[in-house]
Amino acid sequence: MLTAKVCVQYEGDWTAELMAHDVFGEFIASSFRDRRYIGIMAVECDGDDVDEVLDIVEGHRMIESVDVLEQFDVDTRGRTSLTLFLEGQLTEFTPLQTLLYEGFLPIGPTKLDQGRECFDLLLHDREELTKAVELLEVFGHVSVDRISNEFSREVVPSRAGWQSLLASIPPRRRELLNLALDQGYFEIPRQVTLEELAEQMDITKTTASSHLRKAERQLVEFLLPYINLAAGSA
Repeated sequence: MLTAKVCVQYEGDWTAELMAHDVFGEFIASSFRDRRYIGIMAVECDGDDVDEVLDIVEGHRMIESVDVLEQFDVDTRGRTSLTLFLEGQLTEFTPLQTLLYEGFLPIGPTKLDQGRECFDLLLHDREELTKAVELLEVFGHVSVDRISNEFSREVVPSRAGWQSLLASIPPRRRELLNLALDQGYFEIPRQVTLEELAEQMDITKTTASSHLRKAERQLVEFLLPYINLAAGSA
């Protein structure tokens, strides 16, 4: 068995339009029966482009309605994350449908990246990979970004795990972390002292130190088990 990342580059399609807005997306869940389609899509884009991105998705010929389930700022770079609930009427086969109907097994979510729709496929051999490429070439230019001769599940936290961690960091602690990172507290050598950070936050040095140590402990306790698992599977 082997795994391969296979991508389709569209031309003149909505995914190509999204490329102009530096969009990264994942189809978290999809269901289709007869010609009806329901899906949940996660999108990340520049905050200033949210309205245009939604217009592009809503304007797709097979999409009838788009509901924004959640929207939040990702980081200090002005990026915004959206979770969209899509409903539509399929007027033609999609790449995912084609792969499923032909017996291929996509692993994990379908990703949109730089105007491409990308699938991780579990395959018996390279002959089966060639067949998958031939099927997808109907939709656009196909590239094979990665081939692995051994199946290995990515050792990464789940979305629920990440969300639980992020929600557990209090606003004041998050504010201090952002300030510390922005001003170079974590650089070597440090570009700002703990006393200077505390003064800017209008808190004592002891409180600032406590906030940072607690945040560091949260992050290390969360990530270390996955680091150990990854090292064990290497």
